[in-house]
Amino acid sequence: MGMRILIISNLYPPHVLGGYEILCHQVVSYLQERGHQIHVLTSDHGQAPSEETITRTLKVYQGFDKSASFMRMARYRCASHNYRQTQNYLKTHDFDVVFVWSLLRLTPASAHAVQKQRLPMVYTFNDENISSFCAHSFSWNIKGAVHWFLDRFVMPKITLEGLDFTYTTSISKLLKRNLLAKKVPVASSRVIYQGIPVEKFPLKEHAGTLHSPIRVLYAGQLHHYKGVHTIFKALGRLVGDASMPSLHLTVAGKGPEEYTQELMRLSKELKVDTSFIGSIAHEKMSGLYQEHDIFVFPSIWEEPFGLTHLEAMASGLPVVSTANGGQGEFLVNGQNSLVFEAEDDKGLADALQSLIKDEALRMNLTKEGRRVVTQSFSFERYVDELEALLAEACH
Repeated sequence: MGMRILIISNLYPPHVLGGYEILCHQVVSYLQERGHQIHVLTSDHGQAPSEETITRTLKVYQGFDKSASFMRMARYRCASHNYRQTQNYLKTHDFDVVFVWSLLRLTPASAHAVQKQRLPMVYTFNDENISSFCAHSFSWNIKGAVHWFLDRFVMPKITLEGLDFTYTTSISKLLKRNLLAKKVPVASSRVIYQGIPVEKFPLKEHAGTLHSPIRVLYAGQLHHYKGVHTIFKALGRLVGDASMPSLHLTVAGKGPEEYTQELMRLSKELKVDTSFIGSIAHEKMSGLYQEHDIFVFPSIWEEPFGLTHLEAMASGLPVVSTANGGQGEFLVNGQNSLVFEAEDDKGLADALQSLIKDEALRMNLTKEGRRVVTQSFSFERYVDELEALLAEACH
């Protein structure tokens, strides 16, 4: 018998920040196909109209196009609104379980409203943003003491204080460790690796072969912490190597204008033949992978996971990546990928050189990458595990 599930999230397509909102929509579609009744309660950010099963009445305390400091009063006003909206919604709908997807800039108020109704609740943690709602610890200085008092006795709904985290899932072991280190009470959190709909990322024809010029792809946000500059510096090392064939870099994504301009400057100075193509709709990513030969992911920060890695591997692209984040839990250097240290442009250049000159290596990485994704990171498996956790919370 299908469950009646309420999804609570800050954004829901067509309005997205990145892959996690798209992933939420995919999960909803799969759960509906399995006979579950799904409703979504999300923010009105982006001005999209509500639909029969998608209600957009929550608010974010700061738009996603702006940076957000602590903003206590803005959080408090937002929390008061979201608490009332969630309470009213629950009065007119009947659910078996509530699945909290992302509270980023919503505040945890909706979760507090759900818990007050004693409804089973499951949280998925896709990144460390939930830690921004941890209540302040007590401090003997005046400011610290005031924050502690306000969080616990005046504005608890803007914090995680009192919420039950018995049923949660983290998308990597690394993320769970980092959340625990930040005092988020997720000791019982179940690590459920995300998956991709493999059928939407078919193996490219002649996988492992190279175009002329060789087509290198980066897809993701353009921020310094993503390390995209490392690719330009690495390719700059190879441009002057007479033994190397010509290379073309495609950069798919967008970010702050200042960093984008820095990348364009590097492209010109280092003579790296580059196409900056901006953000690409997710449904067009499969075609982009098909057109390229090598996928490079040079992120500096500890990524919670690595969906684009899985998409590229499924498509038959050998992956060259840092492995200091959650992607390091499935990338194996020399077996299904080549790994280099963050900001090590020489290490990246060496890896690319090896990959380009060694056809057997390319073919092996391509074959093993596809095998790993199809066997261990399918979307069916991911939804199976989420569905089991939701069912468990109901009993």
